[in-house]
Amino acid sequence: MEQMEPVAAGTATLKTEPATTGFQYPETRHLVQLVEEAADLLRQKGETAFTDFRQPGSRWRQGESYIFVLAPEGNMLVHPDPELEGKNQLELKDINGKPIIRGLISAANTHPAKPGGWYHYQWPVPGALLPRWKSSYVRLVQAPSGKSYLVGSGMYNDRMEREFVVDLVTNAVAETEQRGRDAFTLFRDPTGPYMAKDAYIFVMDESGTELLNPAFPNLEGRPMMDMKDTSGKFLNREMFNVVQQRGAGWVDYMWPRPGESVSTRKSAYVSKAQLDGAWVLVGWAFTFPMPPKKKNRFLPQRRPSWFSWCATRQRCSNKKEKMPSPKCG
Repeated sequence: MEQMEPVAAGTATLKTEPATTGFQYPETRHLVQLVEEAADLLRQKGETAFTDFRQPGSRWRQGESYIFVLAPEGNMLVHPDPELEGKNQLELKDINGKPIIRGLISAANTHPAKPGGWYHYQWPVPGALLPRWKSSYVRLVQAPSGKSYLVGSGMYNDRMEREFVVDLVTNAVAETEQRGRDAFTLFRDPTGPYMAKDAYIFVMDESGTELLNPAFPNLEGRPMMDMKDTSGKFLNREMFNVVQQRGAGWVDYMWPRPGESVSTRKSAYVSKAQLDGAWVLVGWAFTFPMPPKKKNRFLPQRRPSWFSWCATRQRCSNKKEKMPSPKCG
């Protein structure tokens, strides 16, 4: 995939809260806080901060958690793997051919008013045989020397944070408004940044016609305003109500994963975007994590059959009835 130039700001509203706001899981908040503090150190100390980032056992490098630093042209300046550090890594790809370094650079540059972002790819787990999904957060930083760097860190994470989705839709809106329908090629690319785990970008025009749906291409070109999910909800009507009233927001619904027929609970973040002089709805959907089932402590537990027999024998004994049987345990 060819590296893309930064695009102009889109319609989606950018947040001004602290970087860690909105994340559900503590490990995600910790990772973002670590990257933000590393970015502050690099902003203050410049390139001498690289020495701090390389220290094993420091807060910047502990086991699977570490800070890496990239130059904008793809040179890996700080990384615990000596095979990666000191070399240009623009052609580094994951197991599915997804460009890792190009994706990280794009995540930090796609929206000029948002100098940071997330990128999701598959990477081998240290000491394991198979790769897992890894989510990396990168931050664009300017050192006192005037040079720009990307500071980041990643975590193995099979779950999808809602803030990941907001980040991707914000970037997709910017891509749509700058590139028009040419952005659809990027949205359809399985090795691109907009298809991760079981999630994907979709686009509808203001009449409810599906313009883009990489997971269900048979829906493209069809009017979808009156489509219901498997629970009977007019899900597209609800999505349009959200963007018309608030500009962007969340909708939960029941829908099958790509390639499956059984529905599961999903969530979509949708936003307005300008396309060909009109507005469209841009969204990204993901499978909603179901809470673990809780045991009902009020339900009686099933006891061994011998216990039931002994209880029966006791009742018979109280009634002075004879009940010959094996010895109770």
